[in-house]
Amino acid sequence: MKYQLLRNFLISSLLLTFPLLRAETALKNGETTSFRVRKEVKHQVIDNFGASDAWRIAFIGKYWPVEKREKIADLLFSTKMDANGNPVGIGLSNWRVNIGAGSFENRENNEVTSVWNRTECFLSPDGSYDFTKQAGQQWFMKAAKKRGVDDFLFFTNSAPYFMTRSGSTLAPDKEKINLQEDKFADFADFLALTAKYFTDEGYNVRYISPINEPQIDWGANKWQEGSFATNADAYKLLGELDKAVTRHKVSTKIVFGEAADMKYLFDCDTSLTMPDNIIEEFFTRKGRYNIMGMQNVYNCVSAHDYWSAYPAETLVGLRQRISKSLEKAGNKTKFWASEYCILEKNEEISGEPSPAKSMNLGLYVARIIHTDLAVANASAWQWWTAVSMGEDVPIQLKPKTGSTGESLKYDGVISPTKMLWTTGNFSRFIRPGMWRISLDREPDISELEAATSLMGSAYTDGEKVILVFINYEDKQKEIKIKCSDSDKGKMYVTSEDKNLEYVGEYKLSNLKIAPRSVVTVVI
Repeated sequence: MKYQLLRNFLISSLLLTFPLLRAETALKNGETTSFRVRKEVKHQVIDNFGASDAWRIAFIGKYWPVEKREKIADLLFSTKMDANGNPVGIGLSNWRVNIGAGSFENRENNEVTSVWNRTECFLSPDGSYDFTKQAGQQWFMKAAKKRGVDDFLFFTNSAPYFMTRSGSTLAPDKEKINLQEDKFADFADFLALTAKYFTDEGYNVRYISPINEPQIDWGANKWQEGSFATNADAYKLLGELDKAVTRHKVSTKIVFGEAADMKYLFDCDTSLTMPDNIIEEFFTRKGRYNIMGMQNVYNCVSAHDYWSAYPAETLVGLRQRISKSLEKAGNKTKFWASEYCILEKNEEISGEPSPAKSMNLGLYVARIIHTDLAVANASAWQWWTAVSMGEDVPIQLKPKTGSTGESLKYDGVISPTKMLWTTGNFSRFIRPGMWRISLDREPDISELEAATSLMGSAYTDGEKVILVFINYEDKQKEIKIKCSDSDKGKMYVTSEDKNLEYVGEYKLSNLKIAPRSVVTVVI
């Protein structure tokens, strides 16, 4: 057995090494790479690009000066161009709204330790609703809608504290969901009625996501609301929510998965209660918890990019497995990469804050987005939180000179990161309803080789063609593009000295992709 494993390892190593040598030889001496757009070969339809409001938005939307709130909203949602043709913002098309479980009201009872992460709950223990709560988040909902966002997703991390087994929004164990046995229907009604209220207020609440990262021990992680849940728990709750959505006549779909790591989409052999093997269990006809027949369930499995994005072998390999597994299932189930911010540490993104590091982070995220879209066939890509105090999100908040971090509840400095703009290379131009289409490459290389050199993907609405290239290397790349009868394209560049900047219209037969940059070409 050990000999067989060693033999397989050596063969795999050779298979990985030879293509890399061929690609290096083929592309040396500044050779041009050719790309051919094939509009007729369609892959997935894009649903959206999004981000979550949790949790800083609760303070920003309520307390910050209005002009700064508007600035943040423009950066996230605007699809306008300035006088020089540069995008004002990244044009997110989806906004994920955290429906709170009441850790703010219940804060004295073994609750979330971070005052930043506590949430209000629209529902009270006496059964009454107060939709004046979550005022800061509601301000940003209005700001998103004003800027054209017509796609809202409501997600929860826990049932309201008075419905839980623990009496708080922190789970007591990893045995089952933190929800009283007779409260599944009540929790489902709460979610459906909350969606109905905001739908009646004019918001297009397209989706409800009732379970978040059920694999995590949310009793040990006391900084946020959360609950473990077995596959059996999830199936029961999804069934109750499906009935509640029908009962309350809500025009929304239920999305499920939100796996904490993409590995949980498959059988991890972890424990009998661990909620893994999600694709087979929930999204195949033979699955023990098959939800395909539920009327209001969106035929889409979602997972988070945490711990699944490095090294490149893991990034590409896991996503190849996702696309193959869903194709094999044969149910046309979509895939969403529904949450990410940079939690991991590795040599590509380490070091002290600097312009170079910021660009490294931007490229790192762009590579994840590309691989999710072009390898896993993701129909949506969504940030965890859009705004936070660290450098791991699209918009970083910094205290004003002489102020403390606590002061950021009321005011601060808005610092867009390169991750904002590299996301915008995708989200601003690839709009809901577009198809990803084939982009042939000569000389051809594997997805793994591309992930450390030059990546490219293509999208269309039937008229415009959008190409996104990521140059991961320190040297300029020369490319030429064949796209029907078109001979020119508009270029938008994010690099260390450019933020999604319009640099002009160029001939497709002679394009230059700057070192360490993300470039969108609009044809």
